[in-house]
Amino acid sequence: MAESSLDTKQKLLESAKKEFLEKGFNGASLRTIAANAGVTTGAMYRHFKDKNAFFCALVDDAIDASLKVVSLAGTDNHASFDMLHIQEHIDLENKSTSDFMNYMFDNFDAFTLLLTKAAGSEHENFQEEICELYTKNCEETFNWMYKHNQITKKVSSMTVHFMASTTINAFCDIILHKMTKKEASAYISDIMEFTRAGCIQVLGMNAGI
Repeated sequence: MAESSLDTKQKLLESAKKEFLEKGFNGASLRTIAANAGVTTGAMYRHFKDKNAFFCALVDDAIDASLKVVSLAGTDNHASFDMLHIQEHIDLENKSTSDFMNYMFDNFDAFTLLLTKAAGSEHENFQEEICELYTKNCEETFNWMYKHNQITKKVSSMTVHFMASTTINAFCDIILHKMTKKEASAYISDIMEFTRAGCIQVLGMNAGI
């Protein structure tokens, strides 16, 4: 029975992931990817037009998940925020953080590709770009909170950048330092406690927590 197109594509993706993890995007060879998948180069090109297409297929879901969790820092997610219900907000934040960390461990290879093997691909600046987006969302939300008297201090863009990048870089550290799930859970818990306390102080929140 002839191998299905879906089976061929999956073999190519598995071969590509191995090649990228070993050699990085720039060092990876399409000829090697095809050969290791047991596929002709002609058949390969029917599924993926170039190396970048392979790389995107392997990391796009991880990027989408990252964008989704970063969007939670936007104003839409804080429209009903008030200090009387801050613990509910913290509980939701903790859940989304835990869910995303679990997703990272389920897709560890994809994040490894994004953070350590992407040079030369269209996603080589993923860490900087996701940090920039998170900073933008945080800054817009902090400005909204200040305008609606939820906080008493208006902070600078660079201060927001520091706060946001600390969180983003902490999650990246999980991958870069190849942490175990137990190590990562303790680490992120500490970082969240640190940044939350900092936010309360810097933003002038009157929270009894």
